[in-house]
Amino acid sequence: MFENKIKITAPFWQQYINLIREEMLPFQWSVLNDEADIKIEKERDADHIPAEKSHAIENFKIAAGISKGKHYGMVFQDSDVYKWLEAVAYALHQHQDNALQKIADEVIDLLAKAQQSDGYLNTYFTIEAPERRYKRLYQSHELYCAGHFIEAAVGYYSVTKNQKILDIACKLADHIDDIFGSEDGKIHGYDGHEEIELALLRLFELTKNDKYKNLANFFLYERGKNPNFFKEQQKTDPSTKPVIEGMESFKPEYYQNHKSILEQETAEGHAVRVMYMCTGMAMLARLNNDEKMFEACKRLWKNIVTKRMYITGGIGSTVIGEAFTADYDLPNDTMYCETCASIGLIFFANNMLKLDVDSQYADIMEKALYNTVIDGMALDGKHFFYVNPLEVVPQLSHKDPGKSHVKTVRPAWFGCACCPPNLARLLSSLDEYMYTVKDDVIYSNLYVSNKSDFKINNQVISIEEITDYPWDG
Repeated sequence: MFENKIKITAPFWQQYINLIREEMLPFQWSVLNDEADIKIEKERDADHIPAEKSHAIENFKIAAGISKGKHYGMVFQDSDVYKWLEAVAYALHQHQDNALQKIADEVIDLLAKAQQSDGYLNTYFTIEAPERRYKRLYQSHELYCAGHFIEAAVGYYSVTKNQKILDIACKLADHIDDIFGSEDGKIHGYDGHEEIELALLRLFELTKNDKYKNLANFFLYERGKNPNFFKEQQKTDPSTKPVIEGMESFKPEYYQNHKSILEQETAEGHAVRVMYMCTGMAMLARLNNDEKMFEACKRLWKNIVTKRMYITGGIGSTVIGEAFTADYDLPNDTMYCETCASIGLIFFANNMLKLDVDSQYADIMEKALYNTVIDGMALDGKHFFYVNPLEVVPQLSHKDPGKSHVKTVRPAWFGCACCPPNLARLLSSLDEYMYTVKDDVIYSNLYVSNKSDFKINNQVISIEEITDYPWDG
């Protein structure tokens, strides 16, 4: 990571990079600390999502024993902080900001205090239900949150060489390795929301510790072996209370565990989950030279981009489960096209380029980037779309319960706020997506003005690209 020096000079993208550092990250910090004077909205009318405040930083203070109180927000609220922290890392890579780094370092100190002695790190279960740890994996998002922290740790360490955050991440990953795996006495399963897989592979690339790659391999190849895993595993939960309301009725396809990964031919279920799974698959295929996994990646890619993707690069055609449905089912007025799903599509495309340098992946990456990704944020950096519609009738958005997710204006924040910090971490790391270097060849993926230095065969190759794209092709 950050082996090459890529400086974006395009005014179009400089405005976004500066916006994130100067406006978006400070705004999000105020939201995470419940200091912003904003209205937090539900994603749709039928949601049972707490939407009075974020409480995300306060949750960590309670888990660390610094404050007293109850956990507030979604069970995966921790991930909002982790994605913010990862975005800070990339912003610091672009522009040194001592004040911002000081805040981030203090967050890391807080996370270290919130981490349990065995390495476990999750505020909801630490505060509310320690006896339910890893007992309801299809709802709990424990490994999902762990994955987002590990990604943040890899990014932050790569930029700042902060050893504490890497130590927390390795301790957490080691703990997960103690709990999950094929050995007797371990949980032979995986999280309901993919994310840990690609995070472990990023940690492996940084540390070169094979344990992390092997654990990611286990999670990916174990998925779908037993489509009834989640129902059977839930029986170990001492509580009958759902962790997230309304998820009991979803079929195995929603979680991509209806069949093994190598047998899946169509993109099924929750779109973001599919993209994170595919990203992990592409990474593993490259790192293990796994031809069967690569073939599975290509099958899913082809199905998504030729039959289940909108003209904008948006994916996920139904609000029910934020999910894929069927080939060519792409309604304009009830579609979903979550910002996070298109961000995930870019992750998948970028890792396919590392596997197979084919312009189709760069083309889709560009399509999603210029449409459903930057469309997901207003130019003030403080208002966001969760859903990116192609057609909006304001009256119906207000009166039709089936269209309440189709917003007419961008809200300031959401009770389920996965998209805003995800946007921040992608756009502040845009330089990582502009080129693919394979062997002694440098491939340009995006038409973005830049000045870059690449180290190829112990020689520095300097490139300057000048373009007025997207205004002039």
